[in-house]
Amino acid sequence: MSKVFYLFKVSIEKSIKELLRYKFNTISEIMSLYALFIAMFFGMKLFGTSMNVSPVRLGETLEGFVAGYFLWTVMLVAYSETASSVISDANRGTLEQISMSGLGLHNILIVRSITNLIVNLLVCFIVLFTIMATTGYWINLKILQLLVLILLGIFSILGIALMFGGLALIFKKVQSLLNIVQYFLIGLVMPGSNAFSPLISAILPFRPTIEKVYDITLGGESLMDFSLGDFGIIIGNSIVYFFIGLFVFNQCSKIAKKKGLLGQY
Repeated sequence: MSKVFYLFKVSIEKSIKELLRYKFNTISEIMSLYALFIAMFFGMKLFGTSMNVSPVRLGETLEGFVAGYFLWTVMLVAYSETASSVISDANRGTLEQISMSGLGLHNILIVRSITNLIVNLLVCFIVLFTIMATTGYWINLKILQLLVLILLGIFSILGIALMFGGLALIFKKVQSLLNIVQYFLIGLVMPGSNAFSPLISAILPFRPTIEKVYDITLGGESLMDFSLGDFGIIIGNSIVYFFIGLFVFNQCSKIAKKKGLLGQY
């Protein structure tokens, strides 16, 4: 247990130091996420105006778009970091050394992913506040409640991240596949509880969390308004995808070790 705590502590420190040391990259990441949103937001606004959409309906749509973009950035950070970490360690030649740790490669990647997510959530909130200040569309932010929901549900995305991390062990370069998944994630954050049927929503990764985040940010609800069944679906969805991802990663790791791929790039 002490080893896991030490790994968590070191990983947090590493993530924070990387954000502060590589300031240009951190600022560039924030600006690129901001610029992408602004281009999409004003394009959507211009299109809605040209189609004579009523201001009230357009406003509701744009508020949903602000919340959806925030959730998209959270998922993007969560799933891309794991595969990127594997690729980076393979480039440095440290992947084989990490795999020889007594903690196990998958445990190290999981802790790294969680710590990177926690630190990068700060970046996501900075982007969100910048977006809201620029556009004037302020959504209902109950930060602690949003953090609770995100941390309960994000393990479904980490499960997907572990799948890509496993593929990266074998195929080394999976960036093109990671880029394709971004479009799938956009579909996941479609606002509205009626966007998918209840069964589909419960099956799709992170979707139960997304709907409850919308209920808080757009519907004015709180955690106290949700039933135990709601939390059960969120946690169940998170656990199922996480363990599927862990199983796939371990299988890919065995294949990579058998073929001697951990020490090569």
